[in-house]
Amino acid sequence: MQPSVSAVLERRVREARTSAFRRALAVAAVAHLAVALAVWGGARIAARPKPVEYVAVQIVPAARLGVQTPRPEPPKPEPAVKPEPKPAPKSESKAPVLPDPKAKKEPRKPEPKPAATPEPAPPEPAVQGNPRGTEAGLSLGAALASLDNPNFTYGYYVDQMLALISTNWVRPPVGSGVEAIVYYRIQRDGRVTELRIVHSSGINSFDLAVLRAVQSSSPLPPLPRGFKDGSLGVNLIVR
Repeated sequence: MQPSVSAVLERRVREARTSAFRRALAVAAVAHLAVALAVWGGARIAARPKPVEYVAVQIVPAARLGVQTPRPEPPKPEPAVKPEPKPAPKSESKAPVLPDPKAKKEPRKPEPKPAATPEPAPPEPAVQGNPRGTEAGLSLGAALASLDNPNFTYGYYVDQMLALISTNWVRPPVGSGVEAIVYYRIQRDGRVTELRIVHSSGINSFDLAVLRAVQSSSPLPPLPRGFKDGSLGVNLIVR
């Protein structure tokens, strides 16, 4: 019994599909094989070492190339050694002459004894300032002013103190008969402390001028070394 036309067509279609699948599979296998061979061949080529290149070199003397070799520097001459000066011959010194032991020695004359000087009398206490006052109007004395220590007998110091205060005293334009008493204490180094008016003149400008004159004179000369106390108080009359 002969197959029908539809069966023949269906068989042909199946055979065509099978042959196409086989061809595609063969092409894929060939492509994979080619890729594998290419990778393997590239790795072999990369692993091969590069050939060493050689350069031919010819050694030629420098004289043939026209290069002049520098000449060595001549050795420096050694400095001449100066001969040391010979010491001058020593002059013959005369032999010392010994004294004649037989010569008579003259006896020494006795030295005169110094005359006994009488002991000086103890100094009297110096007057502290001028009791009549100074030309600038400053007064310091037993009658016009006083010190708080009767053992202070250094009149020269009082004169120096009055001279310094006189240079700084500027009397205001007030009438005569005006006076003020100021108290201050002189420290060992000459600083003036505890400055104040103990008896006012009744005129503020005059009292301020008195304080300014004493304050401007500070520091005064240091107290004398022979004065054992640490400070000295002064009552001063300013006219």
